[in-house]
Amino acid sequence: MKLQTGKDIILVNNYMKHQVIFFDCYQTLLDVQLDKENQKTNEQQGWEEFVNLLAKNHGIKIGAVDFLNLLEKRKVDFYSNKDKTIHHHNLLTLISEVIEKELKSKLSEEKISVLIYEYRKISRGYVKLYPKVSETLARLSEKYILSIASYTQSSFTQPELKELGIEKYFSYFIFSSDIGFRKESTEFYKKCLQIVGKNPMDCVMVGDNYREDVSVPSQLGIKAVWIKNPVTHSKHSDLLTIEARGVIDLQEFYRLPEVIDGIFKK
Repeated sequence: MKLQTGKDIILVNNYMKHQVIFFDCYQTLLDVQLDKENQKTNEQQGWEEFVNLLAKNHGIKIGAVDFLNLLEKRKVDFYSNKDKTIHHHNLLTLISEVIEKELKSKLSEEKISVLIYEYRKISRGYVKLYPKVSETLARLSEKYILSIASYTQSSFTQPELKELGIEKYFSYFIFSSDIGFRKESTEFYKKCLQIVGKNPMDCVMVGDNYREDVSVPSQLGIKAVWIKNPVTHSKHSDLLTIEARGVIDLQEFYRLPEVIDGIFKK
């Protein structure tokens, strides 16, 4: 008799689960400090560290200003025939192109990702989980398939999810940088449905941005739960909340399983 491996068990468990919960990351699961007052300085220091490590670890020498000019040119080329309100660039891809085509060198995506994350840690400030997030995800993952669905660079967010110990709860990681669409566009959510292989009626989106996490997915028939974060909810106070199937204050995140259960039972 053939024994099941851990991977086999995960696949079987996911097969038995039918419904998918998509999660926004920042200001929903993760509290991130983007220091606006010192943002430019922090970003500059981050890129200085990036090029220092590029030279020290890989022998590729270039100044931060020159590197950023090359990167910006790649970004301009990417958006030259695209709508910035719909499409999203992949930072890892653009940096790979700069290193290979402009600097005539080659690094693996894994090595470039390490450099990008060093930049990220310096430029961002802190990142931490909101209270009860880990415990709530653990409960939900026993019954539902969980997926990240976030407007972000995967090279920023994937290592953050791992460091914070919640990567293990998710079966899918859908980042705007990887699929090429921003969350303001229904194309983002069409891709989400395609990736998880589900119909809209079998999915719920959870997030703090009313426009991106509630209104847009609702256009496709994806139900949504709005997380009212005191830091961000005032930005959406002009929008009606009739499209949200559930509304939860951030400090009551632990109530999410009962709200999700109620939505799928309707």
